[in-house]
Amino acid sequence: MLPAADIAEIISSLASLKLEPATTAAVLGAVLVPLLRSAHPQQPAQQRQRAERPRAKPRKAAQQKREYKRGAPDARDRAHAALKANPGVSLTKVAAIAGVSRSTVCNAARELEAEARREARREAKRKSHEKSKAAQPERRQRAQQFLRDALAHGPKPVSDLEASAERAHIDVGTLQQARSDLGLVISRGNAGGVQAVQWSLPG
Repeated sequence: MLPAADIAEIISSLASLKLEPATTAAVLGAVLVPLLRSAHPQQPAQQRQRAERPRAKPRKAAQQKREYKRGAPDARDRAHAALKANPGVSLTKVAAIAGVSRSTVCNAARELEAEARREARREAKRKSHEKSKAAQPERRQRAQQFLRDALAHGPKPVSDLEASAERAHIDVGTLQQARSDLGLVISRGNAGGVQAVQWSLPG
């Protein structure tokens, strides 16, 4: 602030002029405000100090998520092991044996049931495939015998052979395999003016 003596001198000088109160106030405002600013140069210095302060360091980028490395068996693994080792035991008792919650045991039991269903489907599919493979030679042998009987008295049109094979429950694919196995001769015969493909036994 300005020294008190300076302020008193300014006020007495204005009083001696005998101005209107409003005018006196205006003059005081016009004179004192610049003087007070010049008497307090701290504001710009403070602003300079703020400007000179080092800026805060930017935050480091978020660390990459650590990869989870599985160590000791977790609760679900313990529940699986306890369920397999204690078939027929209530889920509550299995939870106590494994030292996990009952809900964990329930989830583990559902997972084991789903895995058992998948395994049963895989096993059924495998058995069906093996059965189908085992039945293939039998079907081919039956188709071969059918062709030997049908062609024993000479060549026949393929269309007639396929129709007869269908009635005997022999599919076209098996019939073609049997034809290849027997080495049938393929030729064209004139049946009613139409060149029809026909099969005949070799020799």
